[in-house]
Amino acid sequence: MKKIITIARSYGSGGKEIGKALAKSLGINYYGREIFEMTQGNGDNLYAGDDESIHQSTFEKSDELFKLQSAKIKEIAENESCVIVGRCADYVLRDMDYVTRVYLYAPLRERMRRVIRLYELNPDDAKSLIHSMDKTRGDYYFHNTGLVWSDPNHYNLCINTAGLDTKRCIEIIKHYIDIRYPDSI
Repeated sequence: MKKIITIARSYGSGGKEIGKALAKSLGINYYGREIFEMTQGNGDNLYAGDDESIHQSTFEKSDELFKLQSAKIKEIAENESCVIVGRCADYVLRDMDYVTRVYLYAPLRERMRRVIRLYELNPDDAKSLIHSMDKTRGDYYFHNTGLVWSDPNHYNLCINTAGLDTKRCIEIIKHYIDIRYPDSI
């Protein structure tokens, strides 16, 4: 049985790192920004930037890119087990069986510590970046789904990553999958 795990995350909660490590631990592929890059591979780049912030330029480009990415996400999920971070994948795959939808978050203070450490920012700049990225992600999600990105009702599992290392987060996710879909691991 395929394992499809989608991860949405508040900025600075460790989602990309956890997603990559989870995929490696499960022996499956990881997709994040790679999906954006795959949809740009035809030489007909819709947008040379970040797909989550594209909606700020034109809705037409944003809507076209979302359609392309959604088709790519569905194609990947139909053909292989994988971990997909971001890209509204939880929404795109909402009708597919055996998808585990995870939302990772942490209190602002914990996210600030992580962002300061990773990007060597001062506290004010880290806080500003976190708020800006969360707003951008929330706006992107709402524009493409009509739903609130951080609403726990969209996810099977919500994890506060504060005080948990990557290994523990992976254990929690794998344990959840094992309980919910005993034939998948």
